Amino acid sequence: LLTLIFSFNIMYAQNQDPWTEYMSPSNIHTMLGQYTGSFNMEITMSMGEGKEPSIITVNSEHTMLLGGRFLEMKQKGNMMGMDYQSIITVGFNNTSKQMAMTTITNMGTGTLSLVGTWDENSKSANLFGELTNPVSKNTISVKQVITFVDANTILIESYDKEGDKPQKKTVEYKLVRN
Repeated sequence: LLTLIFSFNIMYAQNQDPWTEYMSPSNIHTMLGQYTGSFNMEITMSMGEGKEPSIITVNSEHTMLLGGRFLEMKQKGNMMGMDYQSIITVGFNNTSKQMAMTTITNMGTGTLSLVGTWDENSKSANLFGELTNPVSKNTISVKQVITFVDANTILIESYDKEGDKPQKKTVEYKLVRN
């Protein structure tokens, strides 16, 4: 019986308390922290079939929030003659093992919230969410793939699907450290 109790105590000591695991930044949070600093964000937007894409570059400042749990990326610049600002947050939930990303901009009043799976091997996540088309009022299914390409580059590829139309790549965000 003493051996059984001793074995249980060793086993329990090796397993972290679920709340502590949920609250504590993990190796993925450490990886996110490597992307703090000043970046340029190149935004390539599809302008429609057969048209040249529009390419805009804005500044992006990255910091970790809330004790190293979330990467915040704040963009400022000029888009098509208008002041442009956006805030993107990226986090990883230790319990659900999912990556989450939110985006808000001064170009709208909606919040894009995406959640999906993290792939450690490719250092990427496939994230899914929805937004409302302000013209048609239809729901747009959004897929974004965020890839941590190297120590100085993040790539976010955005795909939209509205109604029974085929999914199409609409925007690509390439963030490169200054």
